[in-house]
Amino acid sequence: MHVRPRPAAGGGAGFSLLEAVVAAGLLLTTVAAVTACVTGVSRAGARLERTMRADRATLAVAERLRQLPYCAASYPARVGDAPAADLVAAVFPHAATWRSTATARYVAAAGDPQAAAGSFVTVVVEQGVRVTCVARFLAGPEGAPLGPAELAGWDPATWPQLPAPALEVVVSCAAQEAPGSGGRSVRLVRGALGPVLAARGPEGGG
Repeated sequence: MHVRPRPAAGGGAGFSLLEAVVAAGLLLTTVAAVTACVTGVSRAGARLERTMRADRATLAVAERLRQLPYCAASYPARVGDAPAADLVAAVFPHAATWRSTATARYVAAAGDPQAAAGSFVTVVVEQGVRVTCVARFLAGPEGAPLGPAELAGWDPATWPQLPAPALEVVVSCAAQEAPGSGGRSVRLVRGALGPVLAARGPEGGG
C-alpha cells in the first residue's frame, strides 16, 4: 500500500502565522497614518476657517467704527440697545468705573490684562465672534495717550467738553475665538484731522 506523505506544516501552501501578523501590522500602520493625515488636514481647515471668520469680524467692526463721526454735537441719553451715534459714545462713553459692565468697562488702574490704565474696553459680538475694542484718548493724532489722572470722573452728562481731540481704538478678536491665529488686530485713530486705519497682523508683525 502506497502512503502519500503529508505536506510539511508552514510550507508554501499559504501564509504562515508570522507572515499574517506582519501583514496585519503593516495594514494597521497604514490605516493609522492615513487617519492621522486626514485628521490633520481637517483640523488645519477648521483653524483656517476660524481665523478667516475672526478677521472678517474684526474688519467689520473697525469699518463700522471708522464710519462714525468723532463726536456728536450733543450727547443725548442712549435708549435701550440703540447704536451709538458717534465714535466717542461707542468706544469711550465715560471714565467712571462705577458705570462699568462686563462688556463695557473703564480701566482706571494699571495691571489690567487687556488694557493700560486710562483705556476703555468694549466687547461686541460680530458674526458670532467676540471682538474686543480698546480705546484711549490721545493728545493729538500722533500724541501721547491720556492717563487716569487726566480722565478722572469724565462723563459727558456732566462734563460735555471732550478730554482730548483724538481717539485711538485697537479692534481685535478675543483670543479664545481663534487660538493659534496670531492675534490679528486693526488700529483706528480718529480725530479732528480725520481717520487713520491700519490693519496689523500677528504680534510683532506689520
